[in-house]
Amino acid sequence: MKSRLCDRVPILSVLMSALSCLILLGSCSRKPESFSSSPALAKIPVKAVPVRPGTLQSFRSIPGRVTFDPHYYRRVMARVSAISTVRLRAFPGDHVRKGEVVAVLKSPDFLTAESELVSILNNRGGRLTPQDSLLALAKSKLVYMGASDQEIHRLLETRKPVDRYEVRSPIDGTIVKTGEMEGSQVHPGDVLFEVSDLRHLWVKAFIYPGEEGHITKKSPVWIQTLHDPDRMVPARIKEVSPMVDPMTRTIPIRIALSNQDLLLEPDLWVSVLIPRPSFGTKTSFIVPSGSIFESATGHLTVIVRDISGQFRRVRVVVGATDRGQTAVSGKFRSGDQVVTGGLNRVRALVKEGKSPLA
Repeated sequence: MKSRLCDRVPILSVLMSALSCLILLGSCSRKPESFSSSPALAKIPVKAVPVRPGTLQSFRSIPGRVTFDPHYYRRVMARVSAISTVRLRAFPGDHVRKGEVVAVLKSPDFLTAESELVSILNNRGGRLTPQDSLLALAKSKLVYMGASDQEIHRLLETRKPVDRYEVRSPIDGTIVKTGEMEGSQVHPGDVLFEVSDLRHLWVKAFIYPGEEGHITKKSPVWIQTLHDPDRMVPARIKEVSPMVDPMTRTIPIRIALSNQDLLLEPDLWVSVLIPRPSFGTKTSFIVPSGSIFESATGHLTVIVRDISGQFRRVRVVVGATDRGQTAVSGKFRSGDQVVTGGLNRVRALVKEGKSPLA
């Protein structure tokens, strides 16, 4: 029995020694990420281009609609009743100046208010005193009705009341809409016309929750028209709504747009180009888009050839893409060239190593 046990000990020692040798040989045979040029690789016609530092700007496009800027938009309503609209002097599309007469109404109420002021003047013998409260009240009534300084000055000079009520534009702009036609009866509160300065517009768009992180107030965006995609108008985000639209489950954003050359019109559909976030402080590199592939582990990767002719895989994070070029971040070295031609055959030979990626 003792002899049998002694016979087994050398056998176990030999087996353990052989296993240790196999493990040692296996660990020595593992290649790092960087590969020497093998004969098989040397036969493959490889095309490579230098990896160069640089950045690209890319945009995310979302639809938007041009609207009026409420700060430069006025809806003018009748302050007095009128028997009829005597005349419209401007129509939709016409440009008007501030104080320019747009509509003329025939109003008995306006005639009565002017007559009251003339009666007070006549009772005072034509003398105007700043302390006359009754005179000031009569003038205030005309101003409340919408009488302009020109009309009040005319009345003080001529002392002849008229029933013609002139409605003037409160701002410089373009007539957007007229409410009443000539000959129509007018009641207080009726919309007479709408005017807007089209040099200042808004663009309304919507983003999905979670995308508002890098979109803040005053962030730069570009407006691209659908009929002329080559033209991009710079603008800035005016407001990101703190609430979600209950109908669309999206977040409304408003963009202030300077339209000095009047290229854009209200209700026009446009594309809002929002810059994508960059890599921040990381150095980015420019590589051909076709050189990037997804590895077996699911990581975006490129194969590079270093200055010594060795190949290795580099894991990258993809950023902006423009005209076949892509900005990436990764651990590149000086003199690296990214493989573009013969990539599939090189991939088969340059396997992913077990060591950390370069």
